Amino acid sequence: MTLTGQRYSVLGLARSGLAAANALAERGADVVASDLRTSEALSDYLAQLHPAVDVRLGGNHYRPGDVVIVSPGLKPHHPIFAEMRNTGCEVIGEVELFVRLKRPTTPILAVTGTDGKSTTTSWLGTIVSADRNCWIGGNIGIALCAGLEHITDHTVVAEISNAQLISTPSFHPNVAVVTNIAPDHLDYHGGFDGYVAAKRHILTHLTNEDAAILNATDPIIQTWNAPRVVWFGQKYGDEYVAITENTLSACVGDFDGPIIDIRELQLPGPHNAQNAMAATAAALAHGISIHAIQTGLRNFSGLAHRLEFVREHDGVRYYNDSKATNPHASMAGLKAFEGQRLVAIAGGSEKNADFSDWAELASQTCHHMVLCGTTATRLADALGGRVPITMADTLEDALKAANGVVRNDGVVVLSPACASFDQFENFEHRGDVFRQLVRSLTSNA
Repeated sequence: MTLTGQRYSVLGLARSGLAAANALAERGADVVASDLRTSEALSDYLAQLHPAVDVRLGGNHYRPGDVVIVSPGLKPHHPIFAEMRNTGCEVIGEVELFVRLKRPTTPILAVTGTDGKSTTTSWLGTIVSADRNCWIGGNIGIALCAGLEHITDHTVVAEISNAQLISTPSFHPNVAVVTNIAPDHLDYHGGFDGYVAAKRHILTHLTNEDAAILNATDPIIQTWNAPRVVWFGQKYGDEYVAITENTLSACVGDFDGPIIDIRELQLPGPHNAQNAMAATAAALAHGISIHAIQTGLRNFSGLAHRLEFVREHDGVRYYNDSKATNPHASMAGLKAFEGQRLVAIAGGSEKNADFSDWAELASQTCHHMVLCGTTATRLADALGGRVPITMADTLEDALKAANGVVRNDGVVVLSPACASFDQFENFEHRGDVFRQLVRSLTSNA
């Protein structure tokens, strides 16, 4: 596809903006790209930018009448959206651009939800890869537009965030997975209703030839519908994937029967059983072979920062769940260790979350809590003295405190329940620091 003479403005030059600007410039479009940050802060991205792109830093710059590719970091209620539309701009996101530029025959299996979407996306990608060519990207890993030159006969498996969904007016995946819905990003959407609407948008353009993969155990998602729904989590509706007495079974399309004993899965916890069911349902709905599904389910070992086993040291097992950036995600991780001597490290930056349910579960599952970050006091208040607490200033101090109270047959898990921006660049940075601290432990520590 050539775009010679067509005008685009790209707001934001991080991963998705860089991919969008390059994809447009490579196709001959007239592209202006801007960012609030300085050239020093953007040096890594600018070094990868197509030379034909006109770069304007220090603000959000767009040209009236352009198609504007917006950063998912711009909150939907930002006044710039109305300003752009009032000047004749069409406003879309990088995911929408990918949909317009990709080959029409390229199928997309899209995954969204509050928790588990990265694990489900990667697990589904592992399954699909056992059957046919697969390309995995989106909110996880590589931006979709960065894959345009590499995607030929591939099936695309993509994680799509709530922030990306609000700027995808024509997004039409062949399979749309919604893992669950829980309060998150409320400051971004201005409330829970806006967040739910963003997630539900993934179903907007589905037809009878497509499939919605929905969580039958989620009270919000249970009320949703689509032309074809495959439910997971329990036997529900005409098509479903469920677990009974450790056997994952399915009734999807022409298949009706057992698939795998979940004790063969490498990932612990009931939340990962949910992820396995979601990935299985999506694969079956898309026609992936049973052998590939079984192979992918068995072979997938998980992702970094998502209940990642770091090491065992002096009889204590250490897990990095830095991706648990909200209370609901943290609760899923804590449930994986029920009945064990668990010391959890929690806290981080504020996202206006409600910690009451988290505190109830933490008080039941944790032997001790170590709290740090700007939310430490809020978490302590929510726990209300129901579990012993140690306060710490830094993650290093928190790990020392955890080591001081854990038994030699126990577990230490970093399960923040909060975002990471108080002391870290992102959850990956936080998890990397925790992993390094754990690996540097000595028997005298």
